[in-house]
Amino acid sequence: TSRSPFSRALRPRPPVRTMAKSAPPPENVMALLTRVKYAQEMTKWTVGWFLLFLAIRFGVFRRYSADFANRVVSIIHAVVAIYYSYACFENGFAGMFANIGGANTEPQALCMAVSLSYFVYDLVYCSLQGELESVFHHFFTIGGLASGVLNGKSGAELCACLFLMEVSNPSLHLRTLLLEMGLKNTAVFSANNLVFAFVFLVCRLVIGPPLVWKTLACPDNEFIVKLGGFGILAVSVMWGWRIVMMFIKEAKKLLGGGAESKKKR
Repeated sequence: TSRSPFSRALRPRPPVRTMAKSAPPPENVMALLTRVKYAQEMTKWTVGWFLLFLAIRFGVFRRYSADFANRVVSIIHAVVAIYYSYACFENGFAGMFANIGGANTEPQALCMAVSLSYFVYDLVYCSLQGELESVFHHFFTIGGLASGVLNGKSGAELCACLFLMEVSNPSLHLRTLLLEMGLKNTAVFSANNLVFAFVFLVCRLVIGPPLVWKTLACPDNEFIVKLGGFGILAVSVMWGWRIVMMFIKEAKKLLGGGAESKKKR
C-alpha cells in the first residue's frame, strides 16, 4: 500500500539541534573602569590630594612635619565628605537608613567617588608611614566605596557610613595639630578632645551599629560592602575603649582645673 502524504506530515520529526550560546567573555578591568561614572575624575582627584599635601608640606606649613600636612589634608576632606554625604540624605538625618541596597543616586555617586580618591591617597601615605591600624581601616573603607562605585548600588548605606566616620575626624586631626603647635596644656585642647570623644562614640557606637546591621541583613548588598561595614565597626569598637578613657581624663582635667590652679598659687 502507498503511504499518504498526510502520514509523512504527521510523522514526528527529530528535534532540531541548536548550538549552545557561549557565555560572553569576562569584562576586563580597564573596560569596566571606562564605563564607571567619574572614573577619569577620580584619577585626577587622587593626584590632586597628593598635590595638595605637597603644597601644604613645602609651602603653607613647611615649618611643621609631614604628619601635620597630611592631617590638614584630612580635615579638608572631612569637611567635603560631611557636606556631600549629608546632601545625599533625602529627608535629612531621617533618610540615613532609607533605600539600603538600592541603586545609587547622582549625589551618592559623586560623594563616593570624591572620598574614594582621597582614601587611595591616604592609604599610600599611611602605608609609607607604617600606620597599620589606619591601613587596616582604609582597606575596608576602600573596598566598600569601590564596590558602590563599580556596581552602581548601596550608595545610601555607604554615604551614611561615610558621614558617621568623617563627622568626628576634624576634631581628631585637630588634636594632633594642637599637640605639634605646643598647645597640649590648654583649655582648647581639652575641649577639642571632649568634642571628638563625644561625637565619635555617638556616631560610631550608637548610630553606627544599627546601620551596619541593616547593611548585613540586606540581601541586595555585595559581600565586600557587608565586610567593609563590619570591619569598620570592629575597628571603631577597638578604638572606642581608648576614647572612653580619654573622655574621662579630659573631663576630670576641665572640671578639676580650677581647683588645681588655685592649689598651685
